[in-house]
Amino acid sequence: MANRDSFLDSYPNLKEFAPFLDDLNKESERGAVLISVSYLEQQLKEIISAFLCEGDASECLLEGFNAPLGTLASRAAAASAMGLISAREYKELETIRKIRNQFAHNHRTRFADQGIADRCRILSFSAKDYDDVVVDARSQFTTAAVSLILNLTNRPHYVSKQRLKSETWPY
Repeated sequence: MANRDSFLDSYPNLKEFAPFLDDLNKESERGAVLISVSYLEQQLKEIISAFLCEGDASECLLEGFNAPLGTLASRAAAASAMGLISAREYKELETIRKIRNQFAHNHRTRFADQGIADRCRILSFSAKDYDDVVVDARSQFTTAAVSLILNLTNRPHYVSKQRLKSETWPY
């Protein structure tokens, strides 16, 4: 515990991540997928929010009933279109989203299902087999999700340096 506290003192930007990682390791297969995607969805919201002009109009795009940027799919597409995430990150998010949809809409979905295992295998951020170690589908998913989360952790900070500003435009 002391090592962890020391680590978090050195990297305060990961204070939110540590409890997530604890929860992720305790979750069922379905729970692991759902909380990982929820975390990523929140990160995308923070990234986009850090880029858009400050104000109620931006908030309405991201939050509330029928918010145009209220879903993982719309947030990922918008962040990609605005150049806030890379093409590789977008592709990874799309694969993760498809995996999440299968788990969310069918309570019997498992990582052992061929379609899920095939999708997990193509996750580019995931751990790969090495020597005699075989990385199973759940581990491929969780390592990809965690890697992507860590990739995006500081993104709101960097994106905010290029925040859009409202202007008065000529007629």
